[in-house]
Amino acid sequence: MGFQLPRFAKCCFCVPLKIGVLIIGYFSMLASCLTLATVSYSIYRVHSYVEDSANVTTVRPIPQPSPNEVAQTALSLYISFAYYLLVFLYNFIINLILVIGVHRDNTKYMRFYFTATQILFALSIALIVVTAVFMGFIATVPVLKWSFTLLACLVIVRSYYLSIEEARSKPPIYELQPYTPVPQGPTAMA
Repeated sequence: MGFQLPRFAKCCFCVPLKIGVLIIGYFSMLASCLTLATVSYSIYRVHSYVEDSANVTTVRPIPQPSPNEVAQTALSLYISFAYYLLVFLYNFIINLILVIGVHRDNTKYMRFYFTATQILFALSIALIVVTAVFMGFIATVPVLKWSFTLLACLVIVRSYYLSIEEARSKPPIYELQPYTPVPQGPTAMA
């Protein structure tokens, strides 16, 4: 048994759907780029920490984790970061397709975005689980908020897609012109 997604006439109750969908697409691409950059920098920081902890030869007054513990933690972080990179690269690509589709009014691209975002939503649920297991609950909260935002964006894009499909399926409206009789002259009979 399925359920019907809600349908909106405006994005955020004030912006026309087309502009709202374009804002969603561009903002999501920007957020994906920033997330990819942040995760890449985090991978660099973890790698430099692992190298620094392996090169420590002096005894410090504060107990440090053993190199095995550091390697184990780094491996779990690398797995999480790799999954983050995969998900947000996928997000960037499908949002690029969405923006192209909206600018061209191509419903095939928007239909692809709708299907791909459903897959991305499933990946985001898996990302919540991976983040909770490897990074803890506090790191899960932003991913959880992103998942709900993704669901809201999915509903808005679907509303715009349906409005375009309805506009294309309606027959064209022809306006009746007022009838003006054409004067007929006498017909010439030969």
